[in-house]
Amino acid sequence: MKFASMFAAVGAIASVAALPANQPRQACTNPEKKVEWRQMDAGDQKAYLDAVLSLKTKPSKIGLNSTLYDDFGNVHYHLNKWIHGGPSFLPWHRYFSYVYLKTLRDECGYTGPGPYWDWTLDNTALLKSPVMSSDLGFGGDGSTNRTETSANGGVLKCVDSGPFAQLRPEWLQINPTTMLGGGHCLYRGMPEVSEPDAFAAMSKVISPEYIDEMQTTGNWSEYRYLLEGGPHGTIHASLGGEMNPTTSPNEPLFFLHHPQIDRLWWLWQQQNTSRLTEYYGEQIHFGEEGTREVSLDDVLPMWGLAENITIREIMDTTGRLCYTY
Repeated sequence: MKFASMFAAVGAIASVAALPANQPRQACTNPEKKVEWRQMDAGDQKAYLDAVLSLKTKPSKIGLNSTLYDDFGNVHYHLNKWIHGGPSFLPWHRYFSYVYLKTLRDECGYTGPGPYWDWTLDNTALLKSPVMSSDLGFGGDGSTNRTETSANGGVLKCVDSGPFAQLRPEWLQINPTTMLGGGHCLYRGMPEVSEPDAFAAMSKVISPEYIDEMQTTGNWSEYRYLLEGGPHGTIHASLGGEMNPTTSPNEPLFFLHHPQIDRLWWLWQQQNTSRLTEYYGEQIHFGEEGTREVSLDDVLPMWGLAENITIREIMDTTGRLCYTY
């Protein structure tokens, strides 16, 4: 496969034998089917957007002097080094996205389907996607006419259209080791506008052709590496702004992008039932020193946002999580 130079490396890959298949799982009888954003009716789109905004009216679950909305970026920041660049990336973000949607349901009354954004449909012009609509979408690029200055002196181009134009996430990572509160506008900086040549190259990594080729990868280590470093990282960079620091869940589109990443992994898993337990490699682990071989019995930490559960419990989405695509 020819993926050279299309994405940044995310760390060394360890190759060891896969764990055995046929592990027990908790089944569900009526799995929810997640849907692409543009397949939702207008009422469900509006209800979803309203529920996201409602998170800003709910108190923190993790003891912060901020809101439930802000908990997600805070947790992602604190767990960053354990949840990126290694085997746990896909399972942790699968569960994190599940927790977010469950929170919208339990705390904000959302009853519609779980959405994802299939950006392969928009790869050459993200700004023209219905997802970026100012009506029943998430608003467009950050504006040069409405800016703020961050604590480290950076200029934030604020989103000035759509339902999140007045949204003010509390926490922002300003350098690799520092996150500050105080609030800031939701900001984006899309290279589609500012660096069209760079975006033209990036668009190839989120094209249907690229994804189709990536999905033929037969090896778990190679597959998760390509998915994280390729299309996953490319959409973060293509939206820019809020999606660049490790407080990226500040961006509401984070939770349409990551279900799409999860969907691709799910589709890859469906090609062979052995992939429902295919999980191996070495990485650092939360609360431990050094690296070791991963296990299906490793715990997915949620920093108090939700129950910590094992990777084994989320590998098959028709088990405890109870959904399909």
